[in-house]
Amino acid sequence: MKVPKGWHEVKLYQFKELRELKDAEGFFNTQLETLAILLDVPSDELEELSLVELSELFKSVKWVLSEPKKGLKNELILEGETYILKPFKKLTLDEFIDLNYFVSNDYLKHISHIVSIFYRRIKSDEWGHIEFEPYVFSPFEAYDKFEDLNITEIYGLIPEFLKWREDFLKKYENLFNQDEDEDLEEPLDVKEFDSLEAYKAELKAQEQAKKSKKWGWESLLFDLCEGDITKIKAVGELPLIFVFNMLSMRKEMGYLETPK
Repeated sequence: MKVPKGWHEVKLYQFKELRELKDAEGFFNTQLETLAILLDVPSDELEELSLVELSELFKSVKWVLSEPKKGLKNELILEGETYILKPFKKLTLDEFIDLNYFVSNDYLKHISHIVSIFYRRIKSDEWGHIEFEPYVFSPFEAYDKFEDLNITEIYGLIPEFLKWREDFLKKYENLFNQDEDEDLEEPLDVKEFDSLEAYKAELKAQEQAKKSKKWGWESLLFDLCEGDITKIKAVGELPLIFVFNMLSMRKEMGYLETPK
């Protein structure tokens, strides 16, 4: 059994398995499962090891308790094809919506999906301009081709995108209503209202706001295509920054009635 010497020898799928390990079954089992993942063998193959042997083996991989190096390659070669890291500022609306979903639902668990959105094949048009592969595939179908990458090749993508996303949300915070979202979690107290009618009206408004939050992105797409769902694909392919600049303009001029 070849014991990896550091994160540079750990694959993306192994990293995800390690991050999904829980301590609920005790430290011994955690050590056993960690070693099984790193050695890429079934855990029962290690059960014959003595406690001393297991402890010594785990000591040799204690680096696994630290964070991987935040490396980030701009170019990857997979099965003979070249994949280029797409700049954040060139994201489309569809791409950002999917990335936002993965970030909000445990981005380390979905790191392969995130990588599959950013790394794309490219070609030059007749004028020599670089064009990225269209976003026509589902990240739920394409992510597995990136599973055998070394984690240190792409791990830096996560903190860089999280910082960029944070700045983006802050820049357009008037369109996201983050403060109002937090207010939705506060239960209403009927005693704070002047009348039962006012309480019921606020309760109804809060329920409507919850629905808007649940269907926020779908509602945005529906509004942008003016109710014509046959145009949703074209809308989703629009540059993200262009879309939000237009939304900001519409809101400032009073054209945007419902914040997203």
